[in-house]
Amino acid sequence: MTTLLEQDLVNVIYGATIFGGGGGGSVSAGIDLLKLYKKSHPEKIVQLDLVEPSQMSDNAYAAVTAGMGAPKALLGKDFTPYAVNSYEALADMAEKLGKDIRYTCPVEMGGFNTFVPMLISLLKEIPIVDADGAARAVPALDTLLLHVNGLNTSPLAMADQKNNRVTIELADPRDASEAEIIGRNICVAFDMISGLSGWMVTKPQIQTAIGNNTISRAMFVGELLDTYKRTNLYENVYEYIRKNSTIESRGVCMGIISKVKIETIHGFDVGTVIVAGDDGHEYKVIFQNENLVLFKDDKVIMTAPDIISFYDKSNYLPLTNADVAEGQRVDVGVLKVDQRWWLRGERAINEVWKPYFEKVGYSGDIVRY
Repeated sequence: MTTLLEQDLVNVIYGATIFGGGGGGSVSAGIDLLKLYKKSHPEKIVQLDLVEPSQMSDNAYAAVTAGMGAPKALLGKDFTPYAVNSYEALADMAEKLGKDIRYTCPVEMGGFNTFVPMLISLLKEIPIVDADGAARAVPALDTLLLHVNGLNTSPLAMADQKNNRVTIELADPRDASEAEIIGRNICVAFDMISGLSGWMVTKPQIQTAIGNNTISRAMFVGELLDTYKRTNLYENVYEYIRKNSTIESRGVCMGIISKVKIETIHGFDVGTVIVAGDDGHEYKVIFQNENLVLFKDDKVIMTAPDIISFYDKSNYLPLTNADVAEGQRVDVGVLKVDQRWWLRGERAINEVWKPYFEKVGYSGDIVRY
């Protein structure tokens, strides 16, 4: 067990945004939530316990808590009541089911969604597991590793800031697609923002099915980013990460964002980012919350589930698609996703992502890191 202090949490927020691949919530959303916690609890030291999956109790569960909705809708909102209300709704369900929740766990990587369960850990004084449900950020419940590798989605609990609660118990607890349809409609009814808690998972399930040690890895990358901005801005940050760690990361280009097109459709931010590269090539990313496909001069060079990421050179920030703007000077990079994504084989994972590729106009197959 490791005790994380305030600067550690800040580093996690920055690093998790890199691994979010355009989604998972912005750095500012995570930092703002941390500041609100400090303001509301001035008497408390900011610290929480991080446990490795192997250190979990055999008969205990981790509850996954996250935010659901359009990233732009989350900006400027105090998400604390959404998170707490959905967690408490799930805890009530767990008690009735005889399940002992002792830990929190992120649903995915991202500056916001990785911090949300940390907030629950701070408020409820329970440890967070060094893992997450996707080893990246994903556009929908049926693209989580939690689902892809065979874990139950149901029961789920959703809540808004008023403590309006909805519990979801599926006829087939594995039917993440149905949960996504129900959840998105509830999210729209909650004005595009909802707390979401569920996926009560055990130690062996976490160890075998989802991303492991992802919080500590995000914290390490956050530390690297802090050093980078003070010493090495001339280099593509993703090359800097590769050279200073064992993380498989690659710089694609440095350049200026020349065009951004975003619209919110059914609770998703959908759009295109075009970067005029310093190397004379044009790079295009199409996304649905998360970056899904990367083109170089109209040729696909990589797709999800491997991670496509932006870094703002002027403000020293990894970017989500809620943050991108025309005129920003950026590094574009890619990172290799956790190997647990390929346990079922590439053909099966291609079927997982195909509907989301098609929604943004891409009809091809996965192109791997």
